Amino acid sequence: MKPTKILVTGATGFIGSRLCELLSLEHRIPYRALVRNFSRAARIARLDAELVAGDMGDIESLARAVEGCDVVFNLAHAEDSTAEKETAQLIEVCARAKVRRVVHMSSMAVHGPSPKPAVLTESTATIERWNEGYSDAKAAAEGLMMAAARRGTLATVALRPTIVYGPYSFFVTPIVQDARRGVVSLIDGGRGVCNAVYVDDVCDAVMAALDRDDVVGSAFLVNGDTRLTWKDFISAFADLVEGEKQVYDHSLDEISAHWASKRPRKRDSITAAVRLAASPAFHAQLATIPPVGQLIRGAKELVSRRITAERKMMLKSRLQGRGGGGAPEPDAPPVKMPNPGRVVREAYRSWIANDLAKAKLGWAPAHSFELGARRTGEWLRFARFV
Repeated sequence: MKPTKILVTGATGFIGSRLCELLSLEHRIPYRALVRNFSRAARIARLDAELVAGDMGDIESLARAVEGCDVVFNLAHAEDSTAEKETAQLIEVCARAKVRRVVHMSSMAVHGPSPKPAVLTESTATIERWNEGYSDAKAAAEGLMMAAARRGTLATVALRPTIVYGPYSFFVTPIVQDARRGVVSLIDGGRGVCNAVYVDDVCDAVMAALDRDDVVGSAFLVNGDTRLTWKDFISAFADLVEGEKQVYDHSLDEISAHWASKRPRKRDSITAAVRLAASPAFHAQLATIPPVGQLIRGAKELVSRRITAERKMMLKSRLQGRGGGGAPEPDAPPVKMPNPGRVVREAYRSWIANDLAKAKLGWAPAHSFELGARRTGEWLRFARFV
């Protein structure tokens, strides 16, 4: 049954914006986009969408947004700390408005920040508390949606996409930006498995979850069909940039040692506090308080009378973190060390099945990686990234 009107939350995000484009240009279904920050809505403002101001944290604005809608596509995720409360509020207003179907955008991350090989099919994948903000938040939100389905409160379906790429993807643009600087960055030779799915295929899965009654209360892994490594993925977009590039291959041991050295120590905290106390900007703020300003000026005058000019310069140099001899700081490294989140993604070695989504939703990815990369490359050229 064709929806009367769809509410799209998270409409200004990467997947949400593309879903709005497809609803307007391909499916031609009336919809309303919930917008928290209109400065981020430029991409969907050019469409025939009904834009409504609201916030997932404001239950009254949610209720107004849902009014008159019989389907909700929930793609919103702003803050890990508020996701569970916001999802509970959405369920409440949808139940009151008698929404007939909610398609909830979850994530493969519900299976943990570093999923075990059991996350190959939905039947063996577990959802727990992982002591990691994003994974725990997505798991909690999906759990609320599934509980609402079991109670008969809402007819909900959850989708768990893997690595979603395409135009505007934050998995793609950093690769191109590095390549423009003449850098290609790999982890462990790029041997990890890249479970990549094109954004349009994720949007197609959302549409496929609309009507079938036998999928209510179910969650589906949404992955592409092309099996590739992270080296394949990174090279496909780095190669769009002309010119010579230096390949930096970071070993897992090297990355682990780097981030271990960055853990704050007690000495680092003391040094930071001393530098703050010596900061001219900090002094300027404190000096706006008359008694404190008088005390700072008096202390500076006293110290100034008791030490030589040479000693004064040496102290200033040390407090500002330039070293005792005022030596120049070393040049910045040519490529940033991969952050722990990227390591988790790119060290993963298991292929994620999409068989259940194919069997139950009647969905299949329409884009091979070759086709998805070509279409993403067309956008990169149009946007003058390459």
